[in-house]
Amino acid sequence: MNAYLKKTVATISLAASLVLTGCVSTELKTNDKYELPVEFSTTNPAMIFPVSLHGVPGNDTEVGLAITAGVAGKYGASVISAQQLYSVVGNLSWTLGESIRRGANKGDYQINYYGEQLATDLQYSMDKLTKALKSSGAIKDKNFSFENVIVLHVDSTGGIPVPGVRRVTAFGGIINVKNLEVISYIEKDLVLANDQDSILAQMPLEMNAIVEELTGKK
Repeated sequence: MNAYLKKTVATISLAASLVLTGCVSTELKTNDKYELPVEFSTTNPAMIFPVSLHGVPGNDTEVGLAITAGVAGKYGASVISAQQLYSVVGNLSWTLGESIRRGANKGDYQINYYGEQLATDLQYSMDKLTKALKSSGAIKDKNFSFENVIVLHVDSTGGIPVPGVRRVTAFGGIINVKNLEVISYIEKDLVLANDQDSILAQMPLEMNAIVEELTGKK
């Protein structure tokens, strides 16, 4: 085996090891106004806001549904997914994720910091999503309104390309929608196997880990 081939094999092996052993995490950022852990319950469930995916291999629709189904499967009726209503929020899924990322990394947790339009768009979308979930029967209490929303997002990241894998940055936050404030935020660099079946298996596990850290229970 020549030197170039040995180096290639070693690089792929390292990437595969990273896929199996996890990811690089930033420190959990929290808003001092709120106490952790954040509790979800069947009487006060959190909504999973429709997830936006950039740079993730595979079919975005299938991967997004797999991620949110994984979180809902772990937390049961204390978490309600709105992923099937992605078309209702459109680009806000991306804008909201990127905005809380910028704010949290600056230590600013107010949604209004980014301008009244974002806060207005969020409140408008939450109203539409909640009404749709009530109409579908996912929410039985007609007077219910969400207090907490889980926002998850995945974006492309830089780095030297390696055959068979993809590097992305996954991040998430919990928003108190009544106060329009971020409660907690975290981001991680992930190394993903570059094929659909592997992504469908890996991404729910990775994003579940992010949600667990966001609640302050990990």
